[in-house]
Amino acid sequence: MTIWRLHTLLLAALLVAAGLKPAAAATGEDPDWPCIQRLVPEIAPAVIWPGPPIDAVDGAAADPLIDQLAGELAARRVPLEEAEAEVEEFASSVADDHKDEQLTRLFARTLEIINSDRSSIIQGIKKYARGQRALADRINARNEQLIALAADQVLERDALRAERDWDLRVYEDRRSSLGYLCDQPVLLEQRAFALARAIAGHLE
Repeated sequence: MTIWRLHTLLLAALLVAAGLKPAAAATGEDPDWPCIQRLVPEIAPAVIWPGPPIDAVDGAAADPLIDQLAGELAARRVPLEEAEAEVEEFASSVADDHKDEQLTRLFARTLEIINSDRSSIIQGIKKYARGQRALADRINARNEQLIALAADQVLERDALRAERDWDLRVYEDRRSSLGYLCDQPVLLEQRAFALARAIAGHLE
């Protein structure tokens, strides 16, 4: 066996040992979920909201003021401290006999926006994982092609190795970003919890 064939075989073995494929889903249920964090597709209101059932405000006419404020509260660019101050200002402006209803509507709309944002991020992560899996398959295919080449096919071998090495570089760069991406749904979940607590704190 030539040295370059041995090198390619060793590289393939190292890739397998290093886990070139994206990690299996933490829940074992979704092969496209690459994160260690458990996949929670949607935040259920009952899990975080201690106030009146949001079903009681379902179907209510849209309130532009609540919609605008909910958008501000849900936006990740808005610091939580600022969001909590906006909740307090809103609560103080609502008449006591409508306060619980209005706060519940505010929570429901805020959670709806956060869940929509989380859903988009989760779908993006799954697409990212599928792309990584396709890239890994291409790298493995390149390795198999390299092994099959004859020793005198120098130009073909160099071209294949260059393609494989480029794919490896891209794969590793993308994999280094996975931790950040996987944190985003969790951070939104934490934000929803914090906002639910802040809004519920003004209930009568």
